[in-house]
Amino acid sequence: MENFTNERVLLQDLIDYAHKNINNYLVIIVGNVVGITPHENDFHADTSITDEYYTLSQFNRISSCLQKIGFDTLCYFDEMDFIHDVLTHRIRNNYPQKFIVLNFAQKGLVRGRKSLVPAFCEMNNILHTNSNAFACSFAREKYYWGLCLRGLQKTPEGWLYDNIADDWVAGEPPKDIKVISKLCNQSSSIGLESQDSVFIYGNDTKEKIISLSHKYDQPVLVQECISGKEVEVPVFFDGKTAFCLPPSGINIKNDCVLEDKILTNDLRCHGGFTLFDFDEKFPNESQEIKKRTIEIVKLLDMQGVCRVDYRIDASGDAYVIDINCNPHLTETSSVYKGFKYLGMEDYSNTLLAILGLTVKRAEISWVKI
Repeated sequence: MENFTNERVLLQDLIDYAHKNINNYLVIIVGNVVGITPHENDFHADTSITDEYYTLSQFNRISSCLQKIGFDTLCYFDEMDFIHDVLTHRIRNNYPQKFIVLNFAQKGLVRGRKSLVPAFCEMNNILHTNSNAFACSFAREKYYWGLCLRGLQKTPEGWLYDNIADDWVAGEPPKDIKVISKLCNQSSSIGLESQDSVFIYGNDTKEKIISLSHKYDQPVLVQECISGKEVEVPVFFDGKTAFCLPPSGINIKNDCVLEDKILTNDLRCHGGFTLFDFDEKFPNESQEIKKRTIEIVKLLDMQGVCRVDYRIDASGDAYVIDINCNPHLTETSSVYKGFKYLGMEDYSNTLLAILGLTVKRAEISWVKI
C-alpha cells in the first residue's frame, strides 16, 4: 500500500494557502438544493433531475464550515440569481473582497447545464472552482469523450442511439454481447433504473433502448459491459501539477467485486452502497489507475478537483467508464473519503484544499482575479 506522503504535503500546502487568503476572498457558494431550487422542467420518468442536487443539510454543512474557518460566504440556490446579482453589481456593492465561486450548480435538463456558471465567471473575470466551460460540457458527452480516449486509454466499446434521428449514429452493437444502456449526458446514475440496464443485446432488446431514449428525450449510450470491480479516482490538477487522492472502490451488498452488478439510481440515492479504500485492498491496480487518471485529466483539460471512474475486469484491465469535472464534495463522496484515507478527515481540509488550489491555479493561468 502506498503511503501518500507527497500527496499529504501537497494538500497541506493548499490548505495553508487557503488560510493565508481568508481575508482576501468572499466565497460565493452556487449550487442546487432539493426542495429549494426551482425546477420548472423534469424528466417524465422514474428518476428526477433533483437526484443530482445537494440536500439543504449538505449545503449548510459547506457554508457553516467555511464560516467557522473565517471566510465570508454568500449562498445562492439558483445560478440565475447569482448571475443577476453579478450583472446588477449587487454583490460588488456590498463586498469589497475578491470573489471565489464554489460551484456545484447544474439546474435544468439541457446537456450543457454544468457549463453555465464556469462560462459566466470566465466572461466576467470571476475566479471559480474546477474546470472551464468546455471541459464541463465535453465531460457530459460520454460517447464522444470515449471516442477521444480510444486508442490512448482502455474504454468499453460503445454505440450511440440518437433520439432525434431515431437511429444509431454509427452502427448498432453486434448481437449476443453483454451491454449496459445508459443516458449519454447524465450522471448520478440517472436513467440506470434497475439491474436490467445490463442485458444481452439482440433484436428483442433494441426496443428497450429506444424506450429509454424517448422516456428521457435524449441519446442513449450502449456500452460493452465490463464485469468486475468499480472504482472512483479523485484528482487535483492546477494546470501544472496533478496528483490523485486514494481511490474509492464501490461495495454493493458486501461485494467489492461487483461482477455485473451496477450502481443504479435507487442504490445511489438511498445509500445502497458503500465506499472502501481501494488502494489498501488492491494496491497494484490502484497504482496503475492513478497513473492513467493523471494522463486523462491532462489530455481532456480537466482542472481543479475532478474524478475518473473505472471498471476493472478479472484480468486486471481497467476501463474508463465515466469522467466528472465537478464531483460532489459531501462527506459521503469519494473526494472526502480520499482525505479520510489520508488521515485528514476534518471536513474543513477538503474545502480548504479546493479553495487553495483554485487561488493557486489562477496565479498560473489567464484568469484575472
